[in-house]
Amino acid sequence: MNKRIGIIFFVLVVAMACSWSAAANIQKSPNDHRNYHTFELNNQLEALVISDPEAQRAAVSMSVLVGGGSDPEGRNGMAHFLEHMLFLGTEKYPQLDGYRAFIEQNGGSTNAYTSIDLTNYQFTIEPGFLHPALDRFAQFFIAPLFPINQVDRERTVVHAEFEMRKQRDSVRRWSAMRQAYNSVHPSSKFISGNEETLSGDIRAELVNFFETHYSADLMTLVVIGRESTDQLQVWVEELFSDIRNTNAEPLQVNSPLFAENFLPALLQYKTLKNNPKLTLMFPVQNLRPYWRESPSNYIGNILGHEGTGSLLSQLKRRGWADGLYVGSGNTGLNSHTVSVVISLTRAGLLNWENIGAYVFQYIRETRQRGVERWRFEEQKLIADLNFRFAEIDSSSSYATALADALHFYSGNNVLRALYLVEKYDPELIDDILSRMNPENVFAILTAPTVDADRTTPYVGSEYSIQTISSETVGLWNADIDDASGWLPQKNEFLPQNLEIQSSDLDTKPKLIVEKPGFQLWFDKDTAFSVPRANFYVSVRSPLRQFSVINSVLLDLFVETVDEQLNEYSYPAALAGLSYSLYPHSRGMTMKIAGYDDKQSVLLTTLIKALKSPKFDSHQFEIHRAQLIRDIQNRSKDEAYHRGFAEFYSIMLDPIWRDEEKLKALESISLNDLREFADKYFDEVDAVALSHGNVSQQKAMEMGKLISENLLETASFAKVEKTRVLELPESGPFVRAQAIENSDSAISVYIQGADRSLEERAKFGLLAQTMQTTFFSELRSVQQLGYVVFSSYTPLGQIPGVSFVVQSPQVNPIDMEIAIDAFLDQFHDWLTRMPQDEFEGHREGLIARILRDETNLTERSERYWIAIDEKDFEFSQSEKIAEVLASLDRQAFENFVADLLDVKRDSRLVILSYGSKFAIPKHSEHSLGIEISDTNEFKRQHSFFPLP
Repeated sequence: MNKRIGIIFFVLVVAMACSWSAAANIQKSPNDHRNYHTFELNNQLEALVISDPEAQRAAVSMSVLVGGGSDPEGRNGMAHFLEHMLFLGTEKYPQLDGYRAFIEQNGGSTNAYTSIDLTNYQFTIEPGFLHPALDRFAQFFIAPLFPINQVDRERTVVHAEFEMRKQRDSVRRWSAMRQAYNSVHPSSKFISGNEETLSGDIRAELVNFFETHYSADLMTLVVIGRESTDQLQVWVEELFSDIRNTNAEPLQVNSPLFAENFLPALLQYKTLKNNPKLTLMFPVQNLRPYWRESPSNYIGNILGHEGTGSLLSQLKRRGWADGLYVGSGNTGLNSHTVSVVISLTRAGLLNWENIGAYVFQYIRETRQRGVERWRFEEQKLIADLNFRFAEIDSSSSYATALADALHFYSGNNVLRALYLVEKYDPELIDDILSRMNPENVFAILTAPTVDADRTTPYVGSEYSIQTISSETVGLWNADIDDASGWLPQKNEFLPQNLEIQSSDLDTKPKLIVEKPGFQLWFDKDTAFSVPRANFYVSVRSPLRQFSVINSVLLDLFVETVDEQLNEYSYPAALAGLSYSLYPHSRGMTMKIAGYDDKQSVLLTTLIKALKSPKFDSHQFEIHRAQLIRDIQNRSKDEAYHRGFAEFYSIMLDPIWRDEEKLKALESISLNDLREFADKYFDEVDAVALSHGNVSQQKAMEMGKLISENLLETASFAKVEKTRVLELPESGPFVRAQAIENSDSAISVYIQGADRSLEERAKFGLLAQTMQTTFFSELRSVQQLGYVVFSSYTPLGQIPGVSFVVQSPQVNPIDMEIAIDAFLDQFHDWLTRMPQDEFEGHREGLIARILRDETNLTERSERYWIAIDEKDFEFSQSEKIAEVLASLDRQAFENFVADLLDVKRDSRLVILSYGSKFAIPKHSEHSLGIEISDTNEFKRQHSFFPLP
């Protein structure tokens, strides 16, 4: 089905049968075994603790009710800068990046973000280290150091982040939109900050901002751990009670988002990538008080639907759109909007005013038919089912969502407010629809070719703003078509059988069908107590690997089938039964996921579409143009992404470069696509996995549908995996490229010797022990850029490690020098590492490798990868963990010394030069061997044997 599901709202609402936490009266899913408890500290900090004895990781989030909207006059970005500075040491734990080191050493991760009205800090960690991590975290808000020597350094990092993000169209879009907002509304502010807005001796201002706004009464905390709620409460009271309460008041805003008489207005802004869109945004009342009614859910379901009778269907039939979604947005504080966002074709961009006419016709038709109770009840039932069978989420995103929500909803109601749909209010829904009219619209037209006569400050977005003409408003108010067949129909995919089958615990997939060209693996698994299953099928074909033309033809084949099934499959997706179809290096994979009782119906329809695709010349040209556009847009990706793209093009075979794909797309025809589709299933090698709440008999029936309907005329053809280049020790090898980005980047890759478990374990531990030191040295100390990381980088089970830096002002050669210096020092750092720290890294990595899945899909994906890697015992993780546990430290240090001294010469260096630097002559930019022709380089060297 179309991956752009048309409703952006997360409809995760209340259960049909609800249980209650005795401790806090918090309504939760019957499938949720956790205990919840809310309480308030003496300093008025509000906390929610969640006890989950089965948690694979502890998760914590602190939300502070202050953001960029509170930046002092002339100090745009102060709240964001403060967010950065809190990570850089506290009075109790002064070590620079010590907090990050502790988190990462113990299998966790940490992050933060600043919005208009909120700043959120979050982390995850292995459950046994929650208390000491909380202690370090609490000190952020009690006694941060704001180290003097780090202020200038971190300002450079903030500026590098700004320079990176301003090359994203989403950021440029918001920059343009801010020019249209009411100038007295905080949403009109530039909140990222850069070297200009944060210049000078700013430390005293940072401290003052912290002391003014970081008050306990503006903070909400969520802690998820294995301990009881009583124990978690004791820890929170012990560690967070010393946060000062200055009785700070949250930012109050009474002005509207748009100035009086500003609407209707049109904003046009030029994008960097070619993804034309039309957005129709409508300011509405504050929706937070209406969480029981959830009116935006009803509106989004009708306007954002993609099935028969939908608005998107009308626009697609005219060749104007290839995607649509509807979203309810909070633009900061109490300002809410409802937006209809349409992804435009080339013809759609030319007809954007006519598209607007169809949108308003659809809204009028919705109102004229009246708000219908059956639609509300259907959506409520779907939401009830989703919540009733919700799978446990102990991630930082769950903690973050709850922490932010606690500012606006009482602790007892926080889950209900986030997930509940319970009250039918047709008058409220109609009132919001009445505001979605041509006189109250803020239209946003985005493309590289739109009219622009102004430039935004700081970001430099090219844009124009004008009042929408009375002629266009008249067009949008006029009836334009017979709408008798419009509006979505009743959903026929609602599940009927929700029985959860009995199954043995701790089972693994077994091979139940094996014959030439087809294998079927099966595992009945109800450990997550949900009536859902996943059915995966990979149909490998040698056609994909024959030529670049076949590669793009497969992409178009998949798009054709997706388009053919979109109206049919969209209601199924809403009802909790979805499919995905995607191409990969050896062919295509289809995945069916969700409630198990109607999966065979969806699979049958999918097979029919694959075997008998409906080709249309007009749709073919739309899909080809979209694919060309997507490939061309990749050239404008962030600098380090361009580096990785070049890296993969060198290291893997077969793989087709973007310029080769574009050339192929110029020459293919619809007839080529027909012939390709006819041949695709002639020779195949297929493998399937049935996993979840499904019987072996049902799995066999699904497998039979594949073997007797999709593969009935196919002969067996072995399709090999992608090969991995074996880098010789005669390097380093250097590839320099110019990129369409102002930032520059470097990627340094060091490859392992083989696929052995020992080699993979050593490289995993190397990456684990390096990551914090590399980040701290090159970002926090040297301020080379905002994007700085090292990571474990396996290719086809061949281990490796990568070092990546992206910077707006540092030459890639200087980045290479800094990385080389780091590698020169790392062995000494490693040998000086205290034994308890080394063991912490080892244990953290083992815990991460052995971490159990938290939901059915995670487990299905692990099994699917294991089948592809021929790990038919599904025990590779355990074996690598065993190797790590027995790894002698001295042997590991010897391995690292050899790797970074001798074998380092085999490394691959990708230098990506942004617009600020011209590529120098090779002799001036590296001591390595230049790769001038990637294809010739691959021909001259060997590949690892296939497993």
